[in-house]
Amino acid sequence: MRPSLVSLAYKLCCVALSGRPSKRAIAAAVKLCGRRLERRWPYLPRAEGKELNLVFGDLLAFQYAKSRNFSALVVGAFDGVENDPTSEFIRTRQCSAVFVEPQPGPYRRLSESMRGRAEVQTLNAAIDESSGSRVMYCIPPGVNGLPAWTEQLASFRLEHLQNHEDRAPGLSRHIMTINVQTLSFEDLLDKYRLQSLDLLQIDAEGMDAQLLAWFPFHRIKPALLHYETAHMSQSEHQSVRQRLQGLGYTVLVSDSPTDDMAILF
Repeated sequence: MRPSLVSLAYKLCCVALSGRPSKRAIAAAVKLCGRRLERRWPYLPRAEGKELNLVFGDLLAFQYAKSRNFSALVVGAFDGVENDPTSEFIRTRQCSAVFVEPQPGPYRRLSESMRGRAEVQTLNAAIDESSGSRVMYCIPPGVNGLPAWTEQLASFRLEHLQNHEDRAPGLSRHIMTINVQTLSFEDLLDKYRLQSLDLLQIDAEGMDAQLLAWFPFHRIKPALLHYETAHMSQSEHQSVRQRLQGLGYTVLVSDSPTDDMAILF
């Protein structure tokens, strides 16, 4: 990733003209051009990989600075607190967002955490290829002997939960099913009249590659993507990257070893 200084100048102008530039957004623009800010000559040396220290929070700051009306779609939001790198960012800024969570308990906590934010919508549903209903596998909260994080494992795939047995012995005995409302991406975009997105974040417990395949990029290309890769096979991971690159995205390894992020320049 070695864009020119002309590209750097353009990105800095976009951030500066937005009316709300931050030091982090400016630093992110520099990093996205494969350079690093220094206090002494050469000031903007080339850098790559870990030398850049480019993290997801940098891309959020950059896109927020560029956008006139930052909008986000968060799929698999859980309670809006645990393992969610965007909720606090959205709560503390002028943003519009739709948070999607299928489990009733975490959804209630999510709705409570977003109370008072009229521009933030919460939806108690799961994203699927088509709208309707479907059986989901999950672990109830507060099971004696199981770690609290097992409540986050809800998935359409039973084997996804079973694969965590080695980290949470006895988990399989407590798997339960719930019937959840499902909504396709197309119907969700229509429901909330979404014309553009600054961010699409997906944390779908083993379904991330599938959800990215279902997303209608022909209709909307989110400026920034953040999705979980921990449960993708190597071939799935490579296929997702190649498809996103073909759509014009630059795919980057996130600061979390289990996630990728992608951005449109």
